[in-house]
Amino acid sequence: MARTNGNAEPQRLYIGVDVGGTKVQASLVDESGGIVTRQRCPTPRDGGSEDVAATIQTAIDDAVKKVGKHPGGLTAIGVAIPGVVDPDAGHVVVTPNMSLTDVAIGPRLRDQFDVPIAVGNDGNLGALGERWLGSARNATSVLSICVGTGIGSGFVQGGKLWRGAREAAGEIGHIVMRIGGPKCGCGNRGCFEALAGRSAVERDIREAVAAGRKTVLTELTDGDLSIIRSSLLRRALEAEDELVAEIMHRAAEVIGAACLTVRHLIDPDVIVLGGGVMEACSEFMMPIIEDIVGSDRLPGARQSGGVRLSALGDDAVVLGAVAAARMLVGHSPFKKRFVARPAFPEITHYEFGEITIAGKAYDRDVCIRVDGKVKKRDKAVAKQQYGTSHTVGPEELEKVCRGGPEVLIIGAGESGMVELTDEARHFLERRAIECKLLPTGQAVEAYNQSERRRAALMHLTC
Repeated sequence: MARTNGNAEPQRLYIGVDVGGTKVQASLVDESGGIVTRQRCPTPRDGGSEDVAATIQTAIDDAVKKVGKHPGGLTAIGVAIPGVVDPDAGHVVVTPNMSLTDVAIGPRLRDQFDVPIAVGNDGNLGALGERWLGSARNATSVLSICVGTGIGSGFVQGGKLWRGAREAAGEIGHIVMRIGGPKCGCGNRGCFEALAGRSAVERDIREAVAAGRKTVLTELTDGDLSIIRSSLLRRALEAEDELVAEIMHRAAEVIGAACLTVRHLIDPDVIVLGGGVMEACSEFMMPIIEDIVGSDRLPGARQSGGVRLSALGDDAVVLGAVAAARMLVGHSPFKKRFVARPAFPEITHYEFGEITIAGKAYDRDVCIRVDGKVKKRDKAVAKQQYGTSHTVGPEELEKVCRGGPEVLIIGAGESGMVELTDEARHFLERRAIECKLLPTGQAVEAYNQSERRRAALMHLTC
């Protein structure tokens, strides 16, 4: 399926790169924000700056090869760095948690790939991504907090990043929240990141285990607690692990307090929480955070959008990097004349038990993701949890809503038998995703007529 803009012309292609503590992700993205392909490489943990820079180049090179003879061609590259950067010079000033300090990554990549290179802080670009296509797409201002290996942040107002006088604005991970607290990767003590980032959680778990506490993580990691992935923290919480629940509860309280600090300092329209830790553990952490923010005794003059979860997940930073690349070449996604509409498959036929999408017939329930890909619905997930495929929970929505649709259209069957759990509704509300639950015939019509970024789940019977 060709990707076109509103004038039916081939869309330009961009590459967005998210340089993280555990992986480098380079995504090939069209002008509408549609991700064509993703390339991932592990981040060297013990190597020097040359090793990290070479890994970035390899990830981009692999993504560039996917462009091939696409008529849109490669227009620009955006790179997100976890540290302080000089965007104008493309120079990395300092990266507290990896070896990329004092590297002129922009000029280096420009020499290799011969296209404009936009370089920015990953927290800033994550906020830009959420403002473009994520949970803050309709917000006037957004403060995004990314809880991963460390904690990054960025502030966007009216489609523009607030970078600060020293290019160091939005470094909320390094506000001091406990005088004399644990040492942070930046060298200071008691930073937000040193209390609630994944590295801090890992440290606290290791110290507790060394002191004799028990945890299921010892078994899940085969005794190696040096790196504890966010997915394992989630599994431990699901297993009701007492130690992990205690440490994650404390981290959630710190995040809630940080959200209050942000609210009283800059009063953004929306605060968006993302990153691997929040994505994996949001069901446990979000109620704690919401309770703390909701208990604020100092009200404002009006209601705001409050605290939301990222609708883009792992793609927030790469899409923000693409937004920065588009702005660099004069095609800002925040200017109406440069808004590109994604190409969605058309549903050309529907009757009881049968649906045809983009010329292909299906005789079972299907999901259409925001990237236009059609997947057969895995009913086993619902049947295992709820005893019926007529019930949709948050686990299923995680897959259907990947990529951050503005609206989810659910075909509830001929008689409207499909329903959402309360947890599923919270999943959508926390990501500002509208849901239209309709009889399947009406849902098909709504999907075809919608001009918004959309996803769908179509139940073909009952």
